[in-house]
This record gives sequence, structure tokens and C-alpha cells, in this order.
Amino acid sequence: MSLLTVFLAMALPFTTPAYEVKVDTDVPYGTAMGYYTHAPIGDKKSTFKLLFHSGIPKPVTLEMDIYTPVGDDAEAKRPLLLLMHGGSFFIGNKAEPGQKGWGEYFASLGYVAVSIDYRLGFHATKKEIRQAELRALEDTDAALEYLLGRKDLRIDRDRIFLCGTSAGAITALNLAFRLYGEKPMKEVTPRITQAFHIRGIANLWGSVTDLSVLENASVPILSFQSVNDPVMPYGAGYPFKKLSLVAPLFVDKMYGTQAIYEKAVSIGLKAEHHPCEEARHRLHLADDLSYTPRFYEIRDAMVRFFAEEME
Repeated sequence: MSLLTVFLAMALPFTTPAYEVKVDTDVPYGTAMGYYTHAPIGDKKSTFKLLFHSGIPKPVTLEMDIYTPVGDDAEAKRPLLLLMHGGSFFIGNKAEPGQKGWGEYFASLGYVAVSIDYRLGFHATKKEIRQAELRALEDTDAALEYLLGRKDLRIDRDRIFLCGTSAGAITALNLAFRLYGEKPMKEVTPRITQAFHIRGIANLWGSVTDLSVLENASVPILSFQSVNDPVMPYGAGYPFKKLSLVAPLFVDKMYGTQAIYEKAVSIGLKAEHHPCEEARHRLHLADDLSYTPRFYEIRDAMVRFFAEEME
């Protein structure tokens, strides 16, 4: 990192840890019909059991973990960072190490940082997998509506940032460019009627199914992904390289971070792309769920990129 970059980072707001952090876990933000809302990553036995989950949807409670700074200016508005975990809309949870680490750090900068659970699970059909994606979008929208209604959190409606990994990145992109884009989507009705402004998205190894959706909104995109990602296409293609022969039967063609970056640049949308070389999908966590060096690289890039969009 150059001295100029270091100087600029120091001069930008919300870039230096300054506060202790208060964490409120398992805060309910709604209920909905679904299969389940969280599942451990890295637990193959539990993941296998999910293949045989009850096929009948039931009411489930949607929960979030809220990280807030302690001792900041009691009159000042706080930017919001909304975190969505990955897991192919099948596994994952709000308390996994990456979500916790980023949540705690951004709260120490003065943000309200929130990691959410959303509905998971689907039957193995193309229609059901699409519905799982829409359920995650509906729940993220409900979470944002709940947070904007919490006056005690002092969230600045004009400074909202999204960060998603994999399926969570798909959800973040859908929220900004489809649900609240200029061309309303047909499948989901937006919940929020008062004005708010999404200032930036951290798209971490996510994708879209239609690049034209990027024309629906002007939201800067910061992206990270491995050029050798075995799960999500880096350019255009189908997810899960090992299942390339059958993937088109279950999922639509997708456009990964490189395709998103090239489209964004072509239409004048601010974008920054970080291609990585390791043959991994999840870059920020090792197999034992400890932080990799990429965790900190991504964190610091988000801090800078979001701070640049504050004004």
C-alpha cells in the first residue's frame, strides 16, 4: 500500500477503530414460511441431514445479530453495513466467523453492522432454487425495513452499504439493482416506501443472471473472486464446475465478478475488481474457519471503498 493510499485512508471518515462494540444476538425481525433459517458451515453430517429436511414449509423466526459502537456521538447518524452470508441458499448462518469479524470491526469504526439469517432450503428443481433466491431477497428487504424503523440505532438512511458472500452477494445485488432499481421486478414487492440510499456493495464471489440489471441503479460495486473459483463462474457460465453437465437442468446461466465489472465499466458505473489466484470459492475463511489473509485484505478494501462513498 502506497503512502498516498495510507494518507487518504486516514483522512476519510469511518476508517479508524475508535469504539468498543456492543453485540445484540438473535434479534427477531420477522416471521415467514420456510424450511429453516441457519445451518452450520463445515459440518458435513449436518449438511447431509438437510437433504432430508421436512418438505412442508412452516413458520420460522427470522433473526439478526446487531453490532453497534459504544460511546459515539449520541446525536450523530450512523452508516449501516448489512451483511449476508453465503451457502448456496442451503447452508450458512449469521454468526459464522467472517460475519462476526467484519461486523465487530465495522462497528468499531462507527457503523451499525448487522448480520442476518434468512430462509434456506429448497427441493432440487430449477423453480424451487429460484424461489429460494427470492425468499432470501424478501427476508433481506424485511431486515432492512426493520432496521430503518429502529430509531434507537440512529441509522443514516442515506448511508447504507451491503456486503454479501456468494449467495449473500447475489442477494445484495438483487436488492440494489432489481428490487430497488428503476425497473421494478415482478416477483417481489418492495417493503420500504420512504427514501433511502444504498451507497455501495461488496460483491464477494457473487453473480447475477442478467447483466442488464446493472443499468437499473447507480450503486458502486467492489468485487473479489478467484479466477479459479470452483463454485461460481468468474465470467459467464454455470455454477459448480464438478456438476457442469447437469447444472443447466437446475440453475440459470450466471455472470460472475469479472463479467459484472466489465459491464459496470461499460455503462459508467463505478466498480473495482480484485481477481485472486487461489483455487477456492470462499476466500476469507480457511477450511478450519479461521481467517485467511484475504479476510483482512477484503475488510480493508471495504473500509476504504465505502468511506469514499460517504458523501
